[in-house]
Amino acid sequence: MHLRLALLIVGGWVCLGVYGWLNPSSSPWLSAFGSDLGTLVVVLALALIVGVPVGALAGSGPRWIDSSLGFMTDWIAAVPAVLLLAFVRPSGASWGLSLLWLGGLRSLEVGWVVRSALLRAAAKDETWATRSLGYVPLAVFLRNRLPEAARPAFAHLALTPVWTLLLDAVGVAAGLGAVSSERSFGALLGRPGAGLGGLAHASAIAAVLLLTWALQVLGSGWSLRLARK
Repeated sequence: MHLRLALLIVGGWVCLGVYGWLNPSSSPWLSAFGSDLGTLVVVLALALIVGVPVGALAGSGPRWIDSSLGFMTDWIAAVPAVLLLAFVRPSGASWGLSLLWLGGLRSLEVGWVVRSALLRAAAKDETWATRSLGYVPLAVFLRNRLPEAARPAFAHLALTPVWTLLLDAVGVAAGLGAVSSERSFGALLGRPGAGLGGLAHASAIAAVLLLTWALQVLGSGWSLRLARK
């Protein structure tokens, strides 16, 4: 039941997002669906393509990768993303570069989650007790390590809609501009008089929260299937 509802929510988001993307002159609410859908596709794709392999290498590969990832994530934790935006925007970053920047940040965060999950899995695996961090057979990694890291990775990725919403809203409210798009839900919520009424504001927040919940459900289901293989 939950899985079907989650698929319905994601499908509805895709339909509204495609319509808003193809009709940017439509209402701000529909246009925001298109903007946010494009942002989520790029950011999630980069986080999966880059973040998961980097985290896997950090948790199961050479120690210098683990140290480098830890150093970069420490800097991200020390300097909020909104403050980093203050340095990105004056450089005249385009929409595409902004999305790459967002995807890079998300990749590092997801990589650290995957790395931590792999190390926790290693601590419970008797066959890996005598192995060094720098060597894990591929078959063991794919059969035992990756399924253990899938669930926390998917759970972290599912928070991306709320993450981008807050980042855009805080950036616009602080006068730094939206990092993803000036047409996003976050930008509209952070800008007074953006063309959204009280009901539309509530609907925008509900839409983002519903999508986050749907991604959590789908990610949990996929990780369980991966663990059974």
